[in-house]
Amino acid sequence: MKSFKATREGLKRHNRQLVLRAVYEDAANNRAALAAITGLAKPTVSDIVSELIEEGLLTESGFGESGDTGGKRPTLLRFVPDARQVIGISVEEHRIFGVLSDLTGYVSVQHVIERDQFQPTEIIDLIEATINGLVSQLSSPLLCIGIGVPGILSETRQYLIQSPLQQLVEFALPPYFADMYGRPVYIGNNSELAALAQFSFGVTDTDDAESLACLMLNESVEIGIAFNTADFHYHQGGAIGRLKMGLPHEMQPLESLLGWKAVRQHVLELRARIGESQLPEHFTYMHLRYAARRGDLLATMAVNWHMEHLAQVLAWVVSLWQPSHVSLAGKVVDLGEEFLSALIELAARYTDHTLLARTRFSLAYSKDLSALGAVALALQNELDIL
Repeated sequence: MKSFKATREGLKRHNRQLVLRAVYEDAANNRAALAAITGLAKPTVSDIVSELIEEGLLTESGFGESGDTGGKRPTLLRFVPDARQVIGISVEEHRIFGVLSDLTGYVSVQHVIERDQFQPTEIIDLIEATINGLVSQLSSPLLCIGIGVPGILSETRQYLIQSPLQQLVEFALPPYFADMYGRPVYIGNNSELAALAQFSFGVTDTDDAESLACLMLNESVEIGIAFNTADFHYHQGGAIGRLKMGLPHEMQPLESLLGWKAVRQHVLELRARIGESQLPEHFTYMHLRYAARRGDLLATMAVNWHMEHLAQVLAWVVSLWQPSHVSLAGKVVDLGEEFLSALIELAARYTDHTLLARTRFSLAYSKDLSALGAVALALQNELDIL
């Protein structure tokens, strides 16, 4: 009996999502058209529409034109973007960034907490503080919460099994915050959500991309993938910083070659050998970019060292998944378009150049990419409209 009840409720939820998505995507704008496009019976569509109108997710908006044979004019239906709001949170190693969004991904409020270094005992409290800062500015009911985190998720997607933020490891974020706020909570890897955001909200020009890989370089090294074909929708991501590369006697993990800490350490070693440089003691990728452009030897050597290792990873990503689009995200984007062009050219040494030629590449400059992806993840799970 319980199995039958769960199946029936699942079918009802599926039908409801079909109807809502059809209106959201402008595939149908009246009850008769919804029945035709979803294949559902007209009484079933009518009942679902009535529920959605009562909840405020749909509204009636006048009358359409009569058909060729005349008859009653259909009542038009419209999706209501501000009927609910969604909170998206991105937890990073030095920043917790939150957004308050409507049901189309339009962000009305942002909330950020930054630290030079988070104390291990404060991460959960700071996530709560970020959510509270957004909850206090709600203008419509909260639908759900999405949270992006660094590291590798468990198979159940309920907790992290590995993360640079140790307090998050094996901490069940979804039930903890779902109990606190009384709304569903979903978590995903930050790079996975960055890829999902680009599909869902067009953060970059990927409207015709069927598959996208997002390589995110900050303190850690992460990769997210998303497939979005007519028959297959999938997204996944995780940290790859512990993956080792190089000859057996000199293998090093990627985080010691591509992470920001590794870049800083390499510059320190070069400075000890080279001496004079235009780079300040406390530098960023932007400083590296402009110093290298002005011919600074230390900066040029550091950028080339970074590019050499990143090109191999880029070639590996393109060869393994053959995505139609690859984006770089995180602090590394400050190296700019010239760096990306040189990186692609260098990657051709390590893979078939025809694969690179048919792949589009971009820099994902948006700083709220993972938070937007958290919104997309939550909407996908709750309403299935993306």
